[in-house]
Amino acid sequence: MAVCTPCVAHLLRELTALIEKGSNWAEKMHLFLLELYQASDKGNSIAPETINGKKWTEEYDQICQAAEKEEPPPTPTTKGKAKCTKGRNLLHRLVSHKAAVVAFATVKEVPFTNNCAEQNIRHVKVKQKVAMSFRTFHGAQVYARIQSFIATARKLKQNIFQELCNLFNGNAYSFQST
Repeated sequence: MAVCTPCVAHLLRELTALIEKGSNWAEKMHLFLLELYQASDKGNSIAPETINGKKWTEEYDQICQAAEKEEPPPTPTTKGKAKCTKGRNLLHRLVSHKAAVVAFATVKEVPFTNNCAEQNIRHVKVKQKVAMSFRTFHGAQVYARIQSFIATARKLKQNIFQELCNLFNGNAYSFQST
């Protein structure tokens, strides 16, 4: 079963927006996540238990506790859930998904960002916006398979045209290692 992990680059952007509004805890969390990224060899290896002599889990919790004090409490509304600030909503996600947020530092296979996945999805979303939809489910499947093939060729730094020619000539999966 795949675990959905948040894109830390997106979290950093949200924290930057809070920093621009004067949030102290957001600045500490921003620096902490970047420090953890560096300590984990830029997401390539398991991070040590401590960063600069402190256990990173304790530091994460301390920053979240400071944020709890700094962020205004939710404002009650007449209907439904209480209204929270963007900072409080971000804090709630950071607390409830702590293991997923720092997974990039503890699980080798988890990337720091999901930019690669977003780039692969972008083509489909653009096609969907332009054409409004796919005419058939089968057409959508064929389009997804072709895009997947092209993305793999691009990732392996292969000549996309040549690889498509090889594919149509019956030489499937002929990617050459570079």
